[in-house]
Amino acid sequence: FREAAAARAPAMAAVQQNMAVVVTPMGLFLQQPSLQMPVATPVLAPQALQGAPSTIGCAGAGLAGAPSSVLLLAAVQSLYRDRLEPYGRILRKRLSEISSAAGQGTLDISTKELRAQCEASPWLEVKDACPVDGGADWAALLPGVPPMFVNIYSPEDPYPAELWAAAAGYFSGPAGRGLSLPGGRYACAQVLMTRQLPFLAGRTLGEICHIVQLSISLKKLLGYQNGAVVPYAKSQSMVKERCAERCRPVTAGRRNRIATWDMLRTCVQEMINRLAPGEDLIPLSNIKRTFRSQFHIELSETALGYAKLSE
Repeated sequence: FREAAAARAPAMAAVQQNMAVVVTPMGLFLQQPSLQMPVATPVLAPQALQGAPSTIGCAGAGLAGAPSSVLLLAAVQSLYRDRLEPYGRILRKRLSEISSAAGQGTLDISTKELRAQCEASPWLEVKDACPVDGGADWAALLPGVPPMFVNIYSPEDPYPAELWAAAAGYFSGPAGRGLSLPGGRYACAQVLMTRQLPFLAGRTLGEICHIVQLSISLKKLLGYQNGAVVPYAKSQSMVKERCAERCRPVTAGRRNRIATWDMLRTCVQEMINRLAPGEDLIPLSNIKRTFRSQFHIELSETALGYAKLSE
């Protein structure tokens, strides 16, 4: 760390001038009241930060409690470099990663508290957002910086055929045997990036998140099994696809009746009629449970010819 810091004389001189130098895995950030925005140096190698303190100088980074504006900016800038839109939940993950890497443990802050911190930051602009995967969210953006984010929910495939051929060979070949990846796109993409796979070389984390999404939803290279992402041939996703082709439920022997299309329409209409004043939606995640508890009917999407309830 000392060698890396010595190569950046302006940062060390800043300490002598009573500036704060915040050290994160994303680089060095200088903070001074007269500056409109912290100055970021080129990213340091992770090994250069091992054993380094989270801050040098007068101002703390606030890792133990609420993150400082400088740390928030560092996290948002890192997501911009990854081409990932800084939604609240993703920003919270990134801050925890920075906190852990700095030896401060997991950052304990709610999404509501984090939004308040972002709104108070002089360098960030908070906007409401509605990701495709459901649920209201918000994003912390850099004013005046053109967004170059990857839409990881887009069904469009901008990647070359060579990439997909190599991906298919990897996931279906010997390397895919016993492969079990985290269930979330973000965490799954991070693991794949650490494997330094040739067909993902040069891709940002945002692009790899999109590739994971397309591998599951479009290319049928990956699927889910007990909450983990696995090669499609070993996934529950493949079983559901085959059951949907035959219009059969995945699990036989259920005590409740299996919903038909007429039963589905009737029950959904009844659920809508029961909505309390002010409610205008029914969470998709609650529908199957409601069918069982209120109507004693098993809602099986595969029995209706679909592999996903959302379809």
